[in-house]
Amino acid sequence: MKEFRADVRKHAEAAGRDPDDVKVLFCVTPTLGETEQDARDKHQRMISSPQFIHDILAETSALTEIDFAQFDLDKPLPYRLETNGEQGSLDQLQQWGSGKTLRELVMDAAGGLVSSVELVGTPDQVAERMGEVMEEVGGDGFMLTTPVLRLNRRWVAEVTDGLVPALQRRGLTRTAYTPGHTLRQNLAEF
Repeated sequence: MKEFRADVRKHAEAAGRDPDDVKVLFCVTPTLGETEQDARDKHQRMISSPQFIHDILAETSALTEIDFAQFDLDKPLPYRLETNGEQGSLDQLQQWGSGKTLRELVMDAAGGLVSSVELVGTPDQVAERMGEVMEEVGGDGFMLTTPVLRLNRRWVAEVTDGLVPALQRRGLTRTAYTPGHTLRQNLAEF
């Protein structure tokens, strides 16, 4: 993450832009629970569910142009898959020589497909980790998402009622927006 941010800033400067005017946000998919164990159990249930595995493989198939439905979930992938599609997603999924099954590869890569850093725990634990990451890496914040873009009211409530207040208590996110400001102005302001 740190290297990525430095590279973006370097390119901005090379293009004649002030690197501080270019915001670098990292995509994360927090899994929140009442306790750390609750969050870990929820995360494990999610990444091992047949629907999640299917969705991740469908998404990866669309990106890589490889039909993963042709492979047995409980066997390792064939060696040396090639694609004219998006290579980065294929590289992120496969772990050649690991002996892991396709199912295990999906479960291992699940957070990496949608998240820059694993964030699993209570709202306070996740907020603390987010602060640590920004302190170490730099950057301008995070974009919150859900696995395979499955948004629901429960997830929104966990974030708005749990994570956001925990971030606000640490001074890591604002408590109000300036009225009349555009998204650009709001992003540049914090």
